[in-house]
Amino acid sequence: MKKALVMLTIAPLFLTSCLGNFGEEKESSSSDVTKTVVSKGDTVGVDYIGTLEDGTVFDSSIEEFAKKTKNYNPNSGRKYEPLVFTVGAGQMIKGFDTGVEGMKLGEKKTLVLAPVDAYGEAFTEQEIPAKYFQDIFNETVPRDNFQDVVTQTVPVSALGEQGEDLVVGKILEAGNVKAKVTKIEGENVTVTIENTQNPFYGKKLAVGLKTTFEGNDITITKLTDTELTLKVSNKANPFYGKKIAEGMEGTMPNGSTMKIIKIEEDTVTIGIPNTHELAGKTLKFDVEVKSIK
Repeated sequence: MKKALVMLTIAPLFLTSCLGNFGEEKESSSSDVTKTVVSKGDTVGVDYIGTLEDGTVFDSSIEEFAKKTKNYNPNSGRKYEPLVFTVGAGQMIKGFDTGVEGMKLGEKKTLVLAPVDAYGEAFTEQEIPAKYFQDIFNETVPRDNFQDVVTQTVPVSALGEQGEDLVVGKILEAGNVKAKVTKIEGENVTVTIENTQNPFYGKKLAVGLKTTFEGNDITITKLTDTELTLKVSNKANPFYGKKIAEGMEGTMPNGSTMKIIKIEEDTVTIGIPNTHELAGKTLKFDVEVKSIK
């Protein structure tokens, strides 16, 4: 969810990230030593049966119980065997990860996880400036945001794999953005970016200049050496033409839904649905530690 319903920023940083997923496996090395009590950093094998509060089985590493789930498919090729993961490495949902710490080899235990320790609450709350829910609002932004070509200096380490074998002239890509390396100095690299996300790209900035950006009509109303003031006809507002009220639901430009939780003088708190099918649910896992290394 974008914090503003109108995006007026440019030149994203090139960043790499690593997201852990529930059920991701990690191979253990040949130098692993068998242990008897689970601690952080250990590689463990765990059998589990996951159920909802009403007793419905939603997943299991044991085929006898997996057959009770709605998604069971005998032809999927899935191997029903202990789940292997490294404790504390972020490969598991929080409550499962911490819940096995201190368990002994062969021990059985029931973990009851609140949504915050499992797949999150049903809604994620976020505060948005109230003006972004007005049909028309004014926004003052740096003039540099509207340059056709942007120059940016970033640490080489922020480029991830693209930071390898850097030479002047190399083209780096991040999504739809392409950046050309213009200077390499120590641990930093300077790049130039064709700012095609600029809503006034290729046009001479002037008071009265109009354009349409992400569904909104935008007009320059004031122009200085350092700033632009824009009048925004906020048609991308999910509640355009309506008076907002708590409890109202709407569809955002990206197609996702949102709900107004609270309205204050300067801010509106919205709830964005967590789309994971287990979001907002309390989960129970019956687990048994089968191996510790």
